Amino acid sequence: MHAYHDVPSETGSKGDVQKKLKKPSKRIQTKNNNPKHHFKTVLKTDSVLNLINRTIIDNAADFVFRGTKGASAIRGIFLGTNTVNVIKHLAMCPIVAVPGNYDCDLPEEIDFSTDFNHNFIAPELAALIAISKLWDAVVSVVHIQSKKKLVDDQKRNIEELKNNLKEVRSTFMEVIIKNSISSTLYHPEKENVKIGILALLNTIHGFSKKPLREPILRNLAFQTEVPLLVLPQIVA
Repeated sequence: MHAYHDVPSETGSKGDVQKKLKKPSKRIQTKNNNPKHHFKTVLKTDSVLNLINRTIIDNAADFVFRGTKGASAIRGIFLGTNTVNVIKHLAMCPIVAVPGNYDCDLPEEIDFSTDFNHNFIAPELAALIAISKLWDAVVSVVHIQSKKKLVDDQKRNIEELKNNLKEVRSTFMEVIIKNSISSTLYHPEKENVKIGILALLNTIHGFSKKPLREPILRNLAFQTEVPLLVLPQIVA
């Protein structure tokens, strides 16, 4: 998909862009002959945000996958106003950011980080559960320990989360914070080769009900070497 703000002024410019856009599609089709897969290109005069959103709606998309090639590509998705706008307005669609140097492999484990302050509803977890079922991956729910004890609301949210994840294999683990939340969430990935995906609910600050100054989504996007699944928060 390619979006541009201004219609190309030179004759043939749009055609040239269309040809360039079709090259990666043909290359993918050549390497992937799975009959369940098909590829098409989209070239429109629009903002990136609007075109992604329109394409999601037109195709009833379940996921948006974005390949990243280093900090510059990640910056366009996760940093500044682009981050806020794209994630906020993507029609409640999960986003998967795949690092350019990622060596594709089936995930044995998905690390799902939460502070237990959010009461998850089933639709928010649908993408996480679907991916877990697809590869029979274990969902490892990671909670960062703090000095404060869990309050009653958090305890209820844990039980509700366990109930929502009963269709898949899941474990719950506590980790001690190191330096920052994002580096703490990233640490298990470096220590455990079975982790194939990091997952996080996209609330205002990445974790709910905490006035965090730390940009967790941005930092994880820069650090992670495995795909990052960003789940949309569904507001009733």
